[in-house]
Amino acid sequence: MRWRLPLLAALVASATACGSSEEASKAEDASSCVPTDKFFSQQVWQPFMGQQCYACHNAQGTARDSDLVLQPSTVPDYLRINLETVKNIARVEVGGTSVLLLKPSAQIEHGGGVQIQTGDEKYEALEELVSRFRTPVDCGDQGNGDGLAGLTTKGAAETLRKASLSLVGRLPTPEEEARVEDGGEEALSTILDEMMVEEAFYERVEEAWNDLFLTDRYLPGSRAIDLLDTADYPTRTWYQPPEGTVVDEAEVRRLRDLSNRAVAREAVRLVSHVIRNDRPFTEILTADYRLVNPFSAKTYGLDLSFADETDASEWKEAKVQGMEHAGVLTSHMFLNRFPTTATNRNRHRARMVFRFFLATDILKLAERPVDSTTIEGHNPTMNNPECTVCHGPMDPVAGAFMNWDARGRYRAPEEGWHSDMRPPGYGEATVPNDRRGESLRWLAEAIVADPLFVTATVQNTWTMLTGRAPLAPPQDPGAPDAAARQEAYETQNDFFTRVGEDFVADGYDFKTVVKRLVLGPYYRAENVEEGTKNAERFADLGPARFLTPEMLDRKIEAVTGYPWNSGGDGVGFLADVNQYRIFYGGIDSDSIVDRITAPNGVMANVGARMANEMACRAVPRDFVLDAADRRLFPAVELSYEPEDENGFEVPGAEEAIRANIAHLHRHVLGEILYPGDPELERTWQLFYETWKEGKAGIAAGTLDQYLQWSCRARTDFYSGEELPEALRVERDANYTARAWMAVMTYLLLDYRFLYE
Repeated sequence: MRWRLPLLAALVASATACGSSEEASKAEDASSCVPTDKFFSQQVWQPFMGQQCYACHNAQGTARDSDLVLQPSTVPDYLRINLETVKNIARVEVGGTSVLLLKPSAQIEHGGGVQIQTGDEKYEALEELVSRFRTPVDCGDQGNGDGLAGLTTKGAAETLRKASLSLVGRLPTPEEEARVEDGGEEALSTILDEMMVEEAFYERVEEAWNDLFLTDRYLPGSRAIDLLDTADYPTRTWYQPPEGTVVDEAEVRRLRDLSNRAVAREAVRLVSHVIRNDRPFTEILTADYRLVNPFSAKTYGLDLSFADETDASEWKEAKVQGMEHAGVLTSHMFLNRFPTTATNRNRHRARMVFRFFLATDILKLAERPVDSTTIEGHNPTMNNPECTVCHGPMDPVAGAFMNWDARGRYRAPEEGWHSDMRPPGYGEATVPNDRRGESLRWLAEAIVADPLFVTATVQNTWTMLTGRAPLAPPQDPGAPDAAARQEAYETQNDFFTRVGEDFVADGYDFKTVVKRLVLGPYYRAENVEEGTKNAERFADLGPARFLTPEMLDRKIEAVTGYPWNSGGDGVGFLADVNQYRIFYGGIDSDSIVDRITAPNGVMANVGARMANEMACRAVPRDFVLDAADRRLFPAVELSYEPEDENGFEVPGAEEAIRANIAHLHRHVLGEILYPGDPELERTWQLFYETWKEGKAGIAAGTLDQYLQWSCRARTDFYSGEELPEALRVERDANYTARAWMAVMTYLLLDYRFLYE
């Protein structure tokens, strides 16, 4: 078994000199211009301002009441915000010199005393910054730089396979592969558009957004319906027959499950509904309707007509009278999943709004833990800086949920919102009096108008595609690798900003974000060129994604042609919460809400069992098919043995076996290997040695010619119908079937199969 680490982990420290000194000089001149934002980050913020000045000049520090209040690195776009703040301070002058220079050097009164000396490096850096504010530096294209210089990326064909498995859970079709081979990047772009209208893509989106909303917690039984108030929805249990009638318990359960599922998944379904209908993605919050199907419509008591009253996949937009509608925010399941209490006062809900839709972790805005000895005075959440740093932005948003109670019911408070909290609103704006009855809709409109909504959408989509959070600035600016990590963060942030700009320009089209990220350098990162300068900045790009159980479940069927389940159309073991989903690092959206992203011993054992059982299932069944229809073994037959009974090579057999091994490496692992490659040789040795030992065991009578019962191909996998006797694969007299099973087990356990 081989576990191959990504090539990005092998970074070469030394640079290789090439070209003439004249060319090197030109390159140096071309990169000599540094934009002001980069200068601020590299020469001012990182060396001293981010530590020395920020220590007091933050929302909780001793200089919190000054005009210079800096934002921590946990605030999205903090460098740009801080640069603008510093720029405004620099405009103030005393005797023709900026206070940005005078105060820290104590040439005028400074509460913090002397922090820098006139003429030292810090002073000169600030002096240069002030000069740039007065006389802007225009670097043009020279100043853009390339923080990804030296990074090599996957080609169009490799990207097609990776994106296809990720977005729609299948391998590219031969026709798609041919189109990319002929048309390159342009063809790849078109195929991505086509994939993003497949039903599997929308299911993938719902799966990803449930990782945030966790509303699948309410899928079992009648958990979702039970949360609806009978006063609001008197027909919520419409599937129950009238008393005194004959009850078909199985039918009642079926209708209940369909109704419950529709109610439970309304929030994630709304996300896919907006994307499916090419609406602006902002509508996930601003939608002035509720999304229902024939079953949930009856639950909500809505009189709607559907083309097929039994089709759970038909959805319509509808309004429930007497309530406000604000997309996900007014979904009963969203409100119940993130509940409130008499003391919490919707703050938990507000924190989730900032996290999901504004790319902000409220809890990271303050220095933690908070010193309880400093919490004194009247109403600290309103007045104490230790508290207001979080409660200032959070509490107005909490107030916007005022019309929705702890049970997720629309119940406007008779006496208005709490007077000892900030008024309902967003930022500095307050909900107008005439919109108090639809305060969440007002909040939704405010959120989608904030650039942070764009940032959050790009970051959430990035995590959906890679399973990884965006890069973050270094927590310790003094660490040896801080400069490299800062550069990596800023480069990725710049790329995400450009993706966001395209997202807005295309009318908030979610598919634009997906496509730009897939075609971008980060998703396609593969290696680092030898001699790359500061190669350590690519360290966070190295680890590949360990596939989620759901993604691996789809990949198994896509590659082998069969699911890993108990048979037929049943749910895959890795997708079933009652089987291996949790053991393999998945979530149940209830008590287990964080995915495991690195394998442990239990997960390794699950993977080993999968590989053994799927090799047993797929190999014999593939040989049942005509060679032209086979996924796994188009070049060989079970009768192909590398040697005859006398140990002489069988002409053509070894060549065909080796060719099929190369095919398996490409089909299962997505790698193109050529004759003589050590990987192919190792796989050949595995096949040959397994076959030789097994053939000897059969000859000696210590091994059975018949395959294990569960490995025999006697019936059609899905229908259960008996196969014609001539097509069945039950015996393995040559031991070739089991040799190929060994090869398939080996490949299904490979790093490149279990990871993306």
